Amino acid sequence: MSSAIEQLQSASGPSGQYSGLTGSQLASGVDFFKLLTAQMSAQDPMQPVDGTQFLSQLAQFTQLQQSLNMNQTLTSIASLQQSASALQNMTQTATLIGRTIDYTDPVTGATGTGTVKGVTAENGQVVLDVGDAKVLLTQITAVRAEG
Repeated sequence: MSSAIEQLQSASGPSGQYSGLTGSQLASGVDFFKLLTAQMSAQDPMQPVDGTQFLSQLAQFTQLQQSLNMNQTLTSIASLQQSASALQNMTQTATLIGRTIDYTDPVTGATGTGTVKGVTAENGQVVLDVGDAKVLLTQITAVRAEG
């Protein structure tokens, strides 16, 4: 009889789910122990599962659970780092408020000059409000302190 972990692994699909179980279901441990209980109840009493095999399965489950927890932690850290980076970028750009900038329109190639009135974030990019124009940081060609 194959082990519960082997049954779980053999049923894995390209979506990363095992036997229809999601990572969070596996991480909870409930479904693992359901599989283990089903395996133990279906085993031949004359040839019980070896204790070392049981410990091996438990170790594999623990390793899987730790990997899933680490993945969640890394995802959280990446999200926090991205938020901190966006805030830092916005804070640095806010120092341009009240300054006069020269900019080039990337579509028409026309140049413009104006005083930065505000800073906003749109679609993950910092946008300067200069009069009626919306200017990206990459469009700025000069910054002056005069108002």
